[in-house]
Amino acid sequence: MRLVACLIVALAFFAILEKPIKKHATYFYIATILISILTIIAPEKGLPFVVDYIANDILARGTLAGALFILVMVASVCPAAKMRGLLLRTRGEMAIIAALFTLIHNISHGQYYFVNLFTNISELDTQRIFAAVFSLIMIILLIPLTITSFMVIRKRMNPKKWKSLQKLSYIFYGLLFVHIAMIFSISILNGYLEKLFDLTVYAVIYVVYLVLRAIKYKKQRVLCVFFIAIICIIYTVLAVLGFRAAGKHEEEALEEQNAQTTVSSDASYKDGTYEGIATGYSGKMTVSVTIANGEITEINIVDTGDDEEYLIDARDVIPEIIEKQSLDVDTVSGATHSCKGIIKAVGKALESARE
Repeated sequence: MRLVACLIVALAFFAILEKPIKKHATYFYIATILISILTIIAPEKGLPFVVDYIANDILARGTLAGALFILVMVASVCPAAKMRGLLLRTRGEMAIIAALFTLIHNISHGQYYFVNLFTNISELDTQRIFAAVFSLIMIILLIPLTITSFMVIRKRMNPKKWKSLQKLSYIFYGLLFVHIAMIFSISILNGYLEKLFDLTVYAVIYVVYLVLRAIKYKKQRVLCVFFIAIICIIYTVLAVLGFRAAGKHEEEALEEQNAQTTVSSDASYKDGTYEGIATGYSGKMTVSVTIANGEITEINIVDTGDDEEYLIDARDVIPEIIEKQSLDVDTVSGATHSCKGIIKAVGKALESARE
């Protein structure tokens, strides 16, 4: 739903401010850069909910940038005449703003994924490796596409060469979908089907775009059908595996609920350090639990497949478990699955600590 909201807001923004954007595009580019910088240097905690949501879920995750790229992509085949006119008139500025917002996404996530890709690739799972590689390819493609979108550069280029260069954008759009599918697959394959819904929105948009393109450009019909088939295959495979994982996840949750350990006067634990493993948001969560004098004194996350942005908030559940000496604690909004992963992993460790 975030993507749909971003598409609507972006359309409204460019419809209302079309003339100022066309006349004073540079000011809007500067504003975009400033917003990007503020988002990157913003504190990890302490921001108002709305500001934090926009900075992390909309900007840093690349949702707004993705929405803008989609609008640029569909501009030439949009069936609504007025909307098509708006998109065609503003897609140059839209593409530049989208590229500038992409900086937030690449810096926020690249400082971990790109660094590990070249220095410690074993820290990344297969999906994240492919997603990072696709990101690098897209950045390479985006640089010339963005530079030549500036009117001052475009006017100096041969029209035929400019059009030929812009064909690289189709490769970019294709890689964008595969990149998104790879990122979402991490959660989908762990049984979290809300990401499958998000992927459904992207898949529908891409399929509709390809259908409209096939209708408008008859010579491209075979190619469009081919890419539709690829999208459907990727989506179907992830959907089937996702539903299987969700079923297994529910069974495990029931078992864990029935066997959940709560620290009380009736429970007795051996002193020592114990490890527990459970499923977090994006993979396995391993924690170590230290017991001293029969009480939990320390909990550490040893290994996790979850992104740091979720763990920042999810870690808040640890001192609460220690304070209450119980697993009956509230999860943190925005990091629910990571919190549950920590709680379940602690429960597994406590099972090993039982006397």
